Amino acid sequence: MSEKYKFTYKTIDNVRLAAERLGVDIPLSTDTSVLARPVTLTSRVTLKNSLAVHPMEGFDGNADGSPSELTKRRYDRFARGGAGLLWFEATAVCPEGRSSTYQLWIHENNVDDYAHLVDEIHKKSDGAAVIIQLTHSGRFSKPENKPAPIIAYHNLLFNKNLDIPADYPVATDDYLDSLQEKYVKAAILAKKAGFDGVDIKSCHRYLMSELLSAYQRGGRYGGSYKNRTRLLRETVRDVISACGSDFIIATRMSISDCVPYPYGFCTRADGSVDLTEAKQLAAELRNLGMKLFNVSMGTPYYNPHINRPYDNGSYEPPEDPLYGVARLINCAAELRCEVPGMTYVGTGYSYLRGIAPYAAAGALSFDKIDIVGFGRMAFAYPDFARDMINGQFDSRRSCISCGKCVELMRAIAPAGCPVRDKLYLPIYKEHCMRG
Repeated sequence: MSEKYKFTYKTIDNVRLAAERLGVDIPLSTDTSVLARPVTLTSRVTLKNSLAVHPMEGFDGNADGSPSELTKRRYDRFARGGAGLLWFEATAVCPEGRSSTYQLWIHENNVDDYAHLVDEIHKKSDGAAVIIQLTHSGRFSKPENKPAPIIAYHNLLFNKNLDIPADYPVATDDYLDSLQEKYVKAAILAKKAGFDGVDIKSCHRYLMSELLSAYQRGGRYGGSYKNRTRLLRETVRDVISACGSDFIIATRMSISDCVPYPYGFCTRADGSVDLTEAKQLAAELRNLGMKLFNVSMGTPYYNPHINRPYDNGSYEPPEDPLYGVARLINCAAELRCEVPGMTYVGTGYSYLRGIAPYAAAGALSFDKIDIVGFGRMAFAYPDFARDMINGQFDSRRSCISCGKCVELMRAIAPAGCPVRDKLYLPIYKEHCMRG
């Protein structure tokens, strides 16, 4: 626990005064009725409220990539929790792109398993929309539970952390060409399974995300803005063509890696944020037909304090976590303002614990975002949405940003909240407290 940045806020005024002292803007409102505001995504999909469950990997899929009983338990809890949008976790489009043998992977032989789960989610959630996140883990691929990186280019910062040698092969243009068809096939299967849409995952430095910063790569997928964004743009185009305009096409994108140029997207050499290319890309994706954009920043593998502000983690955060919350809220607001025409989902609210409902209400009331998403909070408190909307949010059930769910993921163990969900405490003790 960081003593310097220990979370001590009990009231809205506590957070408001702290934000004023730091010179950051965190919108707050006591009128939480706005959380129940419906959101129309397409002519056939209207969300019952403005709250979402973010994609959170459970690392508990079956060997064939199908949902396990633990997976089904998690989504049963999410479905009953009241959120209008359930963003289904990262699901691989090919076996070599799995982050572990436990990552979900949709294919022809297990699509019926997904169809059954999606049907149950729709029934138990009273009609929540369900988006599946399609991914390739790239340099973080571990299909046999040991590193088998597929890298877009040699990134000195990440190569060092992952012990990737300088002569390690880079993914070829031909290989990247082949991925478009794999994403399209997975999207078609997702539609067949009953999902309301797909997310072409472009965040947190997985393969699609890493390509956005491939300044030093040659060929069709590196160097220029056009080349670096090619795979994402062409994949989105092809998925829309294959699945039709009534199927929701989305992306969750790190709109800035907050990793210094030339190793990070939308980041200057001094590490400061420059959203110029993110705005250009968002506009191009919108013009292709994208309807939903989920905003993230940073990467859990290099700067987790950016993408999930915390006061208790693997290292002392270099800034007050309120800076991180404000950055996520206001960068999303800037993108939304300058690239209208899509529905935007915001990130970074779980750190605020019992103040989170009021920050969510503030962001919606002041038109900073369209939907507020929660990830860690959903692990800890799957009923968060219903209780926020009903004015019954219980901070004693809240996420405390302790990072234990992430520790389970890094241990390649079933991930959940060992603090709030008794099922995961023995799993945490077995995998994370040995020795």
